[in-house]
Amino acid sequence: MKINIIGGGIIGLFSAYYLVEQGHEVHVFDKTDCSDGCSHGNAGMITPSHFVPLAAPGVVAQGIRWMFRQSSPFYVKPRLDMALAQWLWCFFRSCNTRQAEAAMPVLLDFNLLGKKLYRDFYDATGLDFKLEERGILMLYQTPKKEKEERVTAAMAARLGIETRPLERQEVSRFENGTSVNALGGVFYPCDAWLYPNVLMNMLIGFLKKKGVHFHTGKQVTGFNKKEGKITALRCGEETHQADAFVLTAGSWSAVLLKTLGIKLLLQDGKGYSITLKEPSVRPSYAAILTEAKVAVTPMGSDLRFGGTLELGGLSPRINTARVRGILDAIPRYYPEMKVEMPRTENIWHGFRPCSPDGLPYIGRLKNFDNLVLATGHAMMGLSLGPATGLLVRDVLQGKGDRRYLKAFDPGRF
Repeated sequence: MKINIIGGGIIGLFSAYYLVEQGHEVHVFDKTDCSDGCSHGNAGMITPSHFVPLAAPGVVAQGIRWMFRQSSPFYVKPRLDMALAQWLWCFFRSCNTRQAEAAMPVLLDFNLLGKKLYRDFYDATGLDFKLEERGILMLYQTPKKEKEERVTAAMAARLGIETRPLERQEVSRFENGTSVNALGGVFYPCDAWLYPNVLMNMLIGFLKKKGVHFHTGKQVTGFNKKEGKITALRCGEETHQADAFVLTAGSWSAVLLKTLGIKLLLQDGKGYSITLKEPSVRPSYAAILTEAKVAVTPMGSDLRFGGTLELGGLSPRINTARVRGILDAIPRYYPEMKVEMPRTENIWHGFRPCSPDGLPYIGRLKNFDNLVLATGHAMMGLSLGPATGLLVRDVLQGKGDRRYLKAFDPGRF
């Protein structure tokens, strides 16, 4: 088949990878030159340990408390927006124990598949995208957070995930790159990390050599349709026909579906990151600073800090107070490190597509049987990229794991 993919992020690229490997003619359309975006500036973590969905019991209460702190990890920009109101209502209803427990094993299996496929991709291509399969640390500083992390670790153990709880002295011995100020931590050996900028550049180059056609600087503005099928996508006055279409446009997916009369509950979760080039002091392990909700990732010889979830209506404005919140957390956990506020142009931001229940949308849209949607991965887009690409391929071939297709059904709301 000839397949048009809308969106050149990690989900679109891995969809292209698995489809071109099957002999399909693949075209990728992106409004940018594919050199930036959420797939480039993220924390680079591959996290089977993140099996608890974004919508979980207790999240609403914590979110309300954070709303009144200017530098907090979570923020919703107040505005009159019916789509936001509907999303928040569904998010509130999804934050319950029953739904969370049903989602956990599915998210875990999908994350584990993603990690395996990264290793397979590395073995098949030999591309050095700085894959580190050494595990990730969850660090905490308060008894309250210790209790929460130990509860999560116990749930992980019941699901078959290896965990290693660490006391204060054990954390200091474990993390030998720099000193650590933490009450303790939990180490997840199953986790991994990589350098997303390097991965994206290498993946694009590899796909071009494989014959994937890239149409960059082409903003998709709508679709032509006939008798329950999409016949072409439109980029202004241009039309591009295909047999099938894959929508992987991240936080912009809902905007494009609106042109087809389809409503998708999706909000942008803006995140920020700062990358230090060859710092003299840095941790040897990737970590999440749990109270601050900040990710710390060594990437090659560089070091990246990332965090926040800001629902702001795709606003490009950089909220320096939230960036300051990320940077202020670093010396609290790593006393030898103090990071100065960078110039605005050196602060990366990206929009992570968030569904109300914290699960991605992956599957066919019932109105158009040759259109497959893959978005809504929130902070797990990189972790789930290969697994999603493989599932997209399977859906187009009329196959796919029934558990995933049910849990990730785009029509579930």
